[in-house]
Amino acid sequence: MARSNVSLPRRKVKDGPKKKGKKTKTTGKKKPTSSTIVGRKRNGSACLLVFLVVFSYLIAIVLGAFVIASCVSTSANVNHIYLAELSRSETYDVSLRIGYFGGCVSVTETAAEEALSSPNDNSSNQTSTHCVSSMRGRDLDDLSEEFWESLDTSPTTQSTVQSFLNAALPQAKYLQENVFFWHPPLLHFILFIITGIMLLVARTGTSKKRTYKAMIVTTIILSAFSLALALVTVLGSLQGLNALLNISASRDQWNLGNGLFISRGDTMHGIQGALVGVAALFYVLMGALFVQRTPEGGVGYIIQAIQTVGAPLKRRIGRRG
Repeated sequence: MARSNVSLPRRKVKDGPKKKGKKTKTTGKKKPTSSTIVGRKRNGSACLLVFLVVFSYLIAIVLGAFVIASCVSTSANVNHIYLAELSRSETYDVSLRIGYFGGCVSVTETAAEEALSSPNDNSSNQTSTHCVSSMRGRDLDDLSEEFWESLDTSPTTQSTVQSFLNAALPQAKYLQENVFFWHPPLLHFILFIITGIMLLVARTGTSKKRTYKAMIVTTIILSAFSLALALVTVLGSLQGLNALLNISASRDQWNLGNGLFISRGDTMHGIQGALVGVAALFYVLMGALFVQRTPEGGVGYIIQAIQTVGAPLKRRIGRRG
């Protein structure tokens, strides 16, 4: 049989370059979408919030340090930050400023008295100041001797200073031991540093473990206690001085007798009030940082917290039913 050569039709191959689809020319950067714009705004607000948290934390620590370190030294002008001042104005202006721990004695010699002791000296009034880091637990005689021996005054002035210290030191010791308690400001300072570190560390990570949740609850309780101590500190010192100044917040000075006057330290009370405000601001800002964890914001965070707390209650109710 003869074989028939049957050839299958071939596809025609078109010569020439292949037609390419039209491409859109892109010039410049891509236009930002609405989602990217919202993301940038969220990142900017988050960075600003973190900055405010760290800034308020540092400011509160500095203010708390000034409250505790009042009148412990003449450096950094902490001798001008005091709770109360005992003074006597006679031939010399002598004053004793007291803080929660320390005390400072200042003596100002008038120009007339300096002219009598040094006729050839035409200098202006000279003020000599000495501070003791802690007056608590110290003997009155030892304190008096340390003060008047350390002051740079003339021999005729020392007798006046000794007389003033004999009358002022017992009053100062009484105020420190019975009116200006050191425990609230020191405990607040320590707890604020600890709770601030704990909150900042807890914000960097999340966990569903019970230990993590227990740490958050403990930190919140300690934070509330720290803020309450700061409020107790400023109100306690203010009320104590109001009682000493004849129950009058506007009275600047009160006569204790024997030529001894007491006055309040306005700078200290301003610092204490600012400390309460800055500490409260720090805790509020930290709460805002924790709220940012959920995409729903504050409402979602509250709902999530309620659900977490309410889940065990629902299980118990279901078992009882």
